[in-house]
Order: sequence, then structure tokens, then C-alpha cells
Amino acid sequence: MQKDASLADDLGRKEPIVPRSINYLLLMLLVTPLTSIWWSAITDHNGSLQLSVTRFLVDPRASLTWCFLPSHDIGVAFAKWIFFEAILYTVLPGRVCAGQPTPSGHTLPYTMNGLSFFICSVISFLLPAALGWTEFFFIAKNWRDVILAANVFAWLLTCLAFVKGRIAPSYKYDNRGNDSYISDLWRGIELHPRFGAAWDLKIFHNGRWTMTALAIIDISFAALQWEIHGYITYTMICVMLLRNLLIVNFFGNEEWYLCSTEVCDEPFGFYFAWGSGVFFPTIYTLQTQYLAMNPIELPLTHTILILSLGIAGFMVYYIATEQKKAVNDTKGVHDVGDEMAQFIRASYTTTDGVERESLLLCSGLWKYIRHPNYLGLLILT
Repeated sequence: MQKDASLADDLGRKEPIVPRSINYLLLMLLVTPLTSIWWSAITDHNGSLQLSVTRFLVDPRASLTWCFLPSHDIGVAFAKWIFFEAILYTVLPGRVCAGQPTPSGHTLPYTMNGLSFFICSVISFLLPAALGWTEFFFIAKNWRDVILAANVFAWLLTCLAFVKGRIAPSYKYDNRGNDSYISDLWRGIELHPRFGAAWDLKIFHNGRWTMTALAIIDISFAALQWEIHGYITYTMICVMLLRNLLIVNFFGNEEWYLCSTEVCDEPFGFYFAWGSGVFFPTIYTLQTQYLAMNPIELPLTHTILILSLGIAGFMVYYIATEQKKAVNDTKGVHDVGDEMAQFIRASYTTTDGVERESLLLCSGLWKYIRHPNYLGLLILT
């Protein structure tokens, strides 16, 4: 388990290596069933997590369906879809943008083909169903197996990233130093794992197929609601509108994502692979999963009010992010609203010895709250 006690932990932790490694191992093993327990709460207990957890405690063997592999058909279908998504990410053209400097001073290129990727993916999901080759609610009908397939894929990606980081890292001076192999699996080794010069595993995983999956999952559960109940509720439409507003904005302004914590600071380990590939698409779509089984309808005025509140949250997020990006792009030579931009110049030195600078905005929405972009997303969510 232990590699070398002298190796520095990348977060500066001082806890003993063995207990911390055991904690990471338990986390990796125990978080996996969570998504199945949540789905069980929706399908078997009318949305009650308390009843789902109680059932798990009373009869864990009956509840731990997560420990089995997905059915052969769903596993194959999931693998084919991921392969198709990887091809789209590879072949679709897009302008090339530079990311933030890495800790070792590299400035990596990224192909901005997200919007075309999203459109092609959604059409590729809808077209076979429209032609009668499959069903619009195929994903929703087989959701438990899809969750299992996503869990398997996350573990495979974790192992791939571990082996690649140990044997053939893309930028070895950006690797994070962990103190055990289990820490390597949990946190990850490589900050920017790539195949070739531009095929970025983090962007594909979190910034392409999982973001697109949100829209496709919602469509599938809306179709399931129609199949079961014969209609689609205003609440379902409201949820889908707000989610797709965020998705389309993400792909339309994906340069913003290149400055995010996930891209700049998080290595690719189980934490990233499972969080982005399982937790994110399953938990973020809980509303449509629940509404498909429980078609709760609110008065139209209430639905419009909720929709308006969500749009207001989106506007806060959009304006705050745009203000920050504009000031950084112009190195501070930019007005924020009707005032000159005020900011703090934060200097740092990368491991290649080059001194760099980051601007911390103190104007616009940023002078009222530390992270107005997060507040906007919280309201929208």
C-alpha cells in the first residue's frame, strides 16, 4: 500500500498514511451503492430516502443490487454510446483555445466543439427512437442497469488513469504527489491526462458526454412520464427548460470551463471519474426521475414563478462569470458596469520558475459576495 513515506502529500496532510488510505478505500467502495439506493427510494418508496435506507439496513443483501454487473444488453449499449461520443469528440471541428497555465507552465490547447457535440449527440439519441428502432424512454426504463454500467465505466476510467499516470503521464511535472497507491486511485495522479496532443480525458468525461447526458436523461424520463401517465406535467417542462438553459450556456461559453477548479486543480482519479460520470448525471437529474413516477403538477402561476426564479439565478451566474472573464481577458482594462474594474493582483510562481499573475475581481457583483457565480447556480439548481 505504502509507496514512500518521504513523498509529500499534495494537500499537505499530516495524518498517518494507513488510516487515510483505508478511509479512501472505504469511500470508493461505499459511495458506489448510493445511486442505486436513491433510485430505489424513487421506484420502491415513493421518494422516501428514509424508507430506502431502512430497507437497506434491514436487508442489505436484497438492497445491494449495485454489486452486480449491468445486463449484457445495457452494458453493450452503454459501451457503444461512449465509443460513439468519443468519435464525435475526436472528429467534430472547433476553434482551438488555450487553457490556463498548468503548475509546470504548460499552456494546453483545447478544441471548442462542445455545442456541435451536444447537438449531434441529442439528434443521434432522438433519431433512432423517432424511426421506431428504439424507445424514447429506453434509458429511463433501464435506469438501474444504466447506473450499474456508469459505475463500471467510472472504475475502468479510474484504473486507466492510474496506469497511465504511473507509466506514461502526459505532463509528468504536473502530476500530484500522493503517499500511497490508494491515494493515487482516489485523488488521481495526472492533472491533465491526454492521448496525443489534444485529446483531453477530463474534458471528454466531464465537459462532453456527461453534460450531454443530462439532457438525454431528462428527455428519456419525460417520455417515461408520457408512457405511464399519458401526459407531461408543467413541472417536468420547467425542470427541463432550466436544465437545458444551463447546458446550452455551458457549451456556448465553454471557454469559461477551462478556468474552473475541475480543469485546473483536480487530478483525474476515482473522485473525478465517479463524481463526474455517476454522481453528477444521476443526482442532477433526480427531479425528472421523481416526476416520471410521481407526476406532481403545480398551479401554472407557481410553475412560472419557479421558472422565473431559476432564470434570475442563471442571469446572476452569467453576469458574474462574464464580468470575471472580461477583466481577466483584458488584464484589468475593462469597465464593470458603470465603474472601472477594481481587482487584486495575485502573483504566483509555477514549478518551471516563471512568475505569473491572476486578477481577483472586486467590482460588479463580486464586490457584494465572494462567489456570485456559485450563488446563481445554487438558485438555478
